[in-house]
Formats: sequence, structure tokens, C-alpha cells
Amino acid sequence: MDGVSELNAAYVDAQYQRWKEDPHLVSRDWQWFFSGFEWGASPESVALEVLDRQAMLRQLRASDLIYRYRDLGHLLACLDPLASCPSSHPLLDLAAFRLSEEDLDRVFYTDLPLADTGHRSAGAVHHNSDSSSTSHEASAEAPGEAVLQPGQATLRDILTLLKETYCHSVGVEYMHLQDPGERRWLQERMEPTRNRTVLALSERLRTLRKLMEASLFEQFLHSKYVGQKRFSLEGAESVIALLDVLAGSTAAQGCQEIILGMAHRGRLNVQVNLLGKPLEEVFCDFEDSYDPSSLVGAGDVKYHKGYLGKVLTPAGPELQILLCDNPSHLESVNPVVEGVARGRQEVLGDDGYLRVLPVLIHGDSAFAGQGVVAETLNLSQLEGYGTGGTIHIVINNQIG
Repeated sequence: MDGVSELNAAYVDAQYQRWKEDPHLVSRDWQWFFSGFEWGASPESVALEVLDRQAMLRQLRASDLIYRYRDLGHLLACLDPLASCPSSHPLLDLAAFRLSEEDLDRVFYTDLPLADTGHRSAGAVHHNSDSSSTSHEASAEAPGEAVLQPGQATLRDILTLLKETYCHSVGVEYMHLQDPGERRWLQERMEPTRNRTVLALSERLRTLRKLMEASLFEQFLHSKYVGQKRFSLEGAESVIALLDVLAGSTAAQGCQEIILGMAHRGRLNVQVNLLGKPLEEVFCDFEDSYDPSSLVGAGDVKYHKGYLGKVLTPAGPELQILLCDNPSHLESVNPVVEGVARGRQEVLGDDGYLRVLPVLIHGDSAFAGQGVVAETLNLSQLEGYGTGGTIHIVINNQIG
């Protein structure tokens, strides 16, 4: 459309009136011209803001902060029941990223799922879902005047989500994974829920009942059989609730058997409160070796015994759980469990790895110090040894 400036004003006006009546009544060049004219003359049109150098640097620092919390947030997780929860760490402080409290109400671009969870800043920050109106990065605006678009959040909201996800009662280390898809898969399941599972009332009551059963069992043995070796589960009773949930979730997904291996600590509790071993049998083992006049107590043979039980899960399917016999040498049961699981999988056919799950319970020091643990892990990816994956549970004994 050359020479527009030379055209008669009446002609241009006539074309404009035709375009307003129906854009297709004029040529494509005129359509573009009048569209741009209307947009430029519109009082609602907003000029797009361009980030200045300082704003871009702040954005990069905020992105670095998000990555650091995903990588090292577990350093602030509240995991030790015998110590106060950590409140700060030099690698996670705002100063480590050259940010300050003045930046908390600034708006940054982020891929965190803040909109999905409905959490917003407590400040007077406005939210606009209209993507045609682009807000400033807010580095130069007063916080209360900022308008949040999809994909934006204040630094305060960002920190709240990261701390609730990675620094609460669950610590997660996963950024060492080399596959970006695996890291993203974990993030998509942790960050929207902030690593908290919403349980139904029936699930909460079942968990409470399991914790009470585990605790009362240990209290009874302690008061009834004084001096007897009992390798108490006290302080780690949540393992019983965890195994109960694990049994239910795996059975719901088609698993038929669990092959379980563990050391002495908590073995009797698992047999009674997970596998359904009759209390009479447990007490008979104590009575047969109980000598109240002995200063050194009795043997620990009962803590080597295995047990086979059938568990009725909340979802309905029955699950068979085999607790393997255990020798005195810590962690040597690991390859035995993997071998039993592999054998059962081969018996059940091509999908056996989906129907049989090996589970290993470790002590913290034993997991780190026993060579057989690393050897079993190293063999796990070989074709002749693989079982499709193993659930590892490490009990914090406050030693390792």
C-alpha cells in the first residue's frame, strides 16, 4: 500500500467506514492499517514494559533461589525429633542471592504452581487473568500497585511454597538426578501439594490406630518382660503406619506379594501389627526364654524369625507379605530378599515384577556403613539381578 500519505482524505475515510462495517470489504493492506490505527488510538492500550538491567538481575537471582531450594531445601527440613527445627542456613538465606527483605513483595516470573494451590501474598497485590494487560516486573513499583499475571508471583509467595514443600517435615534430595524428565516428574507431584497428602477421616483414624497399636505393644513388652532383649521400635512407630499405607497402595495397583527384609529393631512389632502374628505366639517366645533372676537377660532368637502373613488392605485386595528370616549380621538379608523376590517374579511370568515388590528396612548407620548395601544396589541394574525396583526405608536411630 504505497503512497498512503498522498491519498485523498475522503477516500481514506470511506475505506475506514467500509472496514468498520465489515473488514473483508477492504483489501488486506487496509485491514492491517486500520487494525493498527484502532489499536494505537485505543486508550486501553498499554505499552509493554521492558525489564531494565537491575530487574533482569533480580529475576536471575530469584530463579537461582528456586533452584537452590529444590537442591538444598532439605537442609532446613525438620527431621530430628530430639532437636529444634533449623530456621536458617547460610546457603538459603536471601543474602546468599543478593536479595533482601525489600524484595519480598516484588513480582517475579516463575513456573511454580502457585495459582493451582490458591496461595497468594498477604500484601495488597492485585491479580489479573487478562494476558493482554502486561504488568511491570514491579521492581520499580510499590508492591501494592503490582498486578500479577499468570506465571508471576511475589518473592514472598515463592519462598512460602518452597519452604512448605522442601523445608517442612519432609526432606527431599533429587536434583542430583541427571534426567531432567525425572526431576520434573517429581516436582509436578511435590510442589502443587507442597508435599502434604490430604487424608480422609477414615485414613487418619486408621493411621492413629496403627500408631497406638505399635506404641502399646512396646509398652507392654517393656513392663512385662523386664530385662528381656526386645529391640524396641519406640521412637520409630511411624514405620508401622508407613508399611500399612504401602501395603494398601501397592495392592490397589495390582501387587500381590511383598518380600520384606529388616534387622532386629521393630521386627516383632511388624509381625504383630502388620502381618497379624498372634500375640500368644510372641509371648510364648518370651516366656520360654524368660528368667527374671538373670542379670544378662535372654537370647534374641525370636528376633531372627521370619513370618508369612496375609494382609487385608483397605481397598479390598489381599496382599501376601513374607518377612524373611534374618541373621545377626546387619544387612546381609538384603540380597536374600532380592533373590526371593526375583524367584517369585519369574514364577509369576512376564509381569511378575509388577506383582512382587521387595522392601528393605535399614538402620541409618547400617545403610551407610555396610558394604553389602552398596553391593546389592550395584547389582540391582543387571539383567540377571533386577527386580523392577525396591522400596528402601531407613530408620533414623540417631546414630548414623
